[in-house]
Amino acid sequence: TATPFYFSSPYGSQYLKRLIQEAVKEANVSLLFGSPSYQRDGEMVNYYNTAYLLNPDGKQIGSYNKVHLVPYGEYVPLKEWFPFIGKLVAQVGDFKSGTKGSTILWNQHRIGVQICFEIIFPDLARAMASNQADFFINITNDAWFGTSSGPFQHFSMTVFRAVENKRALARAANTGISGFIDPTGRIMDATPLTVDSARTDTIPLMKTKTIYMKVGDLFAKICLISVLIFLAYCFIQHQKYNPKQLN
Repeated sequence: TATPFYFSSPYGSQYLKRLIQEAVKEANVSLLFGSPSYQRDGEMVNYYNTAYLLNPDGKQIGSYNKVHLVPYGEYVPLKEWFPFIGKLVAQVGDFKSGTKGSTILWNQHRIGVQICFEIIFPDLARAMASNQADFFINITNDAWFGTSSGPFQHFSMTVFRAVENKRALARAANTGISGFIDPTGRIMDATPLTVDSARTDTIPLMKTKTIYMKVGDLFAKICLISVLIFLAYCFIQHQKYNPKQLN
């Protein structure tokens, strides 16, 4: 799911980079994987959690920068307004967000990549599908969950993203659960937890625009507003028929 070095940097491990490229060439496959990256902006250096796509020749043909970062893991919230917070959590990363809805072009198709817990956010997958993504890929490190319920809950989110956008989804998790989900939410295949496994499958590439892609969470927002209006009405009626007695 990821490399422990800066893959695209000339200052990174060129030996490890060549190992990955040679493995891709030998297997004659494309490879999507994660790696830290950085870009210089004048005197500033911006760091990103990036997914790279290599073609069968080992050449980089696309990348995606993680959009929804982990608070107090990959960045410090409100650091601009409260600088002292950064000093309290000095070990926390200082990554920048990528562009929401960006996809990677691959063999005339577009991949919607979600890194780690981005899979739990419906708006990210919806933005990718709206930007011509034919299918989704989720790469994640779930090792820190151990054998708890965490990996199972995390994996279950893939079903919702597939159904909402009618897109197939492939998932690679370093300790499991990896697998394939079809556009109807059916789990086509899934690996056990903490078991070495390599799986292949055929998934459909879809261009369908679903109702959810068009309206998003509009129904949920209408329900929320309706509940608030109802509660306000009940409060007004209660005040009207049960006025406070003043002494």
